[in-house]
Amino acid sequence: MVRPIPTLALISLAVFVETTAWSQESSCLRRTLPLTLENSQGSPLDGLSTADVETKFPAAGAVKVLSIVPDERPHRIVILVDASGSMATKWGEVLAPALGLAKTELPNTEMALLVFKDKVEEQVSFSQGQGVVAERLRQIRSMTKATGQNASGRTALFDSLLVGLQLLETPTSADTLYLISDGADNASHARFRDVAQRLSASRVRLFVSLIVGQYGNRSPTPEEENGPLDISDLVRKTGGQINTPFGQGVPTKPEEAQRLSQAMQRFYAAMSQNYRLEVELPTTMDKPTSWELRFSEEGKSRWKNARVNYPTQLAACSR
Repeated sequence: MVRPIPTLALISLAVFVETTAWSQESSCLRRTLPLTLENSQGSPLDGLSTADVETKFPAAGAVKVLSIVPDERPHRIVILVDASGSMATKWGEVLAPALGLAKTELPNTEMALLVFKDKVEEQVSFSQGQGVVAERLRQIRSMTKATGQNASGRTALFDSLLVGLQLLETPTSADTLYLISDGADNASHARFRDVAQRLSASRVRLFVSLIVGQYGNRSPTPEEENGPLDISDLVRKTGGQINTPFGQGVPTKPEEAQRLSQAMQRFYAAMSQNYRLEVELPTTMDKPTSWELRFSEEGKSRWKNARVNYPTQLAACSR
C-alpha cells in the first residue's frame, strides 16, 4: 500500500542535527567511500587495485588508500520522482527512467520510492518490495500529467533528498539516492550547503537523470536555469553519476531507442556494482574538504580510456 508522508516542515530542523555516521568507524581519519571504474562506454570494470591510484590532498600529508575491493554489501536505492509543476509538460519522460530502473533486476539490491512536489506526496518503502515500486510507477505514468500540476508549482527538491536519507535510516556508502528531476528548487527549507554536508557525511551517492530543455511556451525560471548546476555539483561531491536521457529529444527510431536503453542499463548497473574504497586521512578536518583520486602511472598504463567516479568532497569530523 502506498502511504502518504507528513509535511516536510521539520526538515529544516533536521539539517542541523549532528550526524552519527562516524560512530560506525574507528575514527574520523578512516573513511569508507564508494568508487566506480568504467570504460569509455560506461560499463563497470573489475580488477582495480590500490597500486592503480594515487591521491592529492590540500592538507599536510596524503590520503592513504588502504584497500579497494568489490562492495558486496546489500545496496539500497531510493528513487525520487519530481512531480512538481515544472514537470507538467514532460510527464512521460520523467517517469521513464524511474520505471526502467524499477523493472531492472539488479543483484543484491532493494528499492524504495518517493514522489514529491512542494512536499513528499507518496512513499513506497523498502519492505514493500521492488514489484510494488514498479507497479506504482506504471500507475502514475498512465496519468497524462501529475495531479494538480501547473507551471508555477512549488518544488522542495533539497528537502526531499533529506527525506530520502531518512528513509535509509542508517545510510552507508553502498546506498544511492536516484533523482529524476529538472533540478529546480523553489520551496525547500534546506539549502544547498546543508544537503551537500549531509550527503557527504552519509557517504550515500546521488545519481540523477536530468530532464531538461522543454518548457512549453514559457521561458525557464531562474531556479530551472541554476538548478542543474547545483545538482551536478552534488553528484560530483558524492561520487554519483548524472545523465540527460532525453537531451537529444525522445528517441523516435528503433536504433536510437536501443542505444538509449543500453546506456540506461549501464547507468543502473553503476548503482549496484561499485568498489568499497577504504582510506585514511593524514589529519582531522573541521570543514568539508575537496580532494583528488586519480590513476597512478601504473594505473594509466593498465586502464587506458577508463575513468573513476568517487566522492570529491570529504565530510568534516563530527564535533
